[in-house]
Amino acid sequence: MTTVELASEEETLEAELYGTLPANRAAILCHGASWDASGWSDIAPRFVARGVPALALNFRGFGGSTGKTGKAGSGPRSSSLWTTVTDLAAAKAWLKQAGAAEIALVGASMGGHAVLGSSFEGDVECVVSISAPVEPVDDVLSKKVTGRKLFICASEDHLGAAAHVLRTFQVCEAPKMLLMVDGTEHSRDLLSGPYGDEVIASTLDFVAGRS
Repeated sequence: MTTVELASEEETLEAELYGTLPANRAAILCHGASWDASGWSDIAPRFVARGVPALALNFRGFGGSTGKTGKAGSGPRSSSLWTTVTDLAAAKAWLKQAGAAEIALVGASMGGHAVLGSSFEGDVECVVSISAPVEPVDDVLSKKVTGRKLFICASEDHLGAAAHVLRTFQVCEAPKMLLMVDGTEHSRDLLSGPYGDEVIASTLDFVAGRS
């Protein structure tokens, strides 16, 4: 693992790069609001083993990143207004410059909102949204999600994400896949819970594959 720094507007983001570049495809791993990039440390090497370098990103104010995560501007509540999407744009640009031909986005909870919003730009090969969206998303926004899509959620998610995940999955464009597992776990707890192996294996298969 190599620690790297990249600029996002006036802030400096810290990220952890697993594997080497250039590569045909690289993944950006996005944490939730209650953890940081180090939470991917056991999972990221498994992407590398599948031929996909992984960049575990610390959003603003997490890990060694400067600034504070929050709204990027005024206006109606929208994933596209959050600084996480701006930070992801910076991470995508960094990976492209380093030689990643295609980019996959993987995010949990807050990170899931970020990857969905970031895909609006139409520059990603696929997105994996774990335990997200956590709150209602306008159907107009859900229809803007691009790339291959995999949604993963616990059927009784204790933050109530399941209903919002199902709605976004229903509305967004194909190609798309849905994995619902029994339980109440959310975000990082879903990755380490009773169905964690299935969730991680499904994510790896999806990101490393093309269908």
